[in-house]
Amino acid sequence: VLAVLGLEAAAPGECELTRLLQDKLQYERRLQYMKHYFPIDYTVQVQYEEVLRPANVTRLRNGTVSEASLRYLWFHVSSQAVLRIREVLPEKHPSWRYTQELCQLFDALGREYSKYRQVGVPPV
Repeated sequence: VLAVLGLEAAAPGECELTRLLQDKLQYERRLQYMKHYFPIDYTVQVQYEEVLRPANVTRLRNGTVSEASLRYLWFHVSSQAVLRIREVLPEKHPSWRYTQELCQLFDALGREYSKYRQVGVPPV
């Protein structure tokens, strides 16, 4: 669910936060915290619209969608996924601290994005 799409960041603050998120979302960490610590066959219910598939990103990238819009889309979908996971975790769960750190990074990235105003970007 949480994979960095390799989108290039535009602003220095966004670059640093994206790098920190990429470090946190390394495959080994996701595997440790999001697979090994979850019970077998445990699922988190999500709506179809909440899933960001690579094929959809490729289609958007090949279309008229800007990189800035794709970065924001990745941010929005990923941050919502982390919030969904946090809703089901008890505070004593081994993944609690990891997801808390992810939430803090996504909050900081959200504040960074709120500084920008996208003008002339068509809604996707």
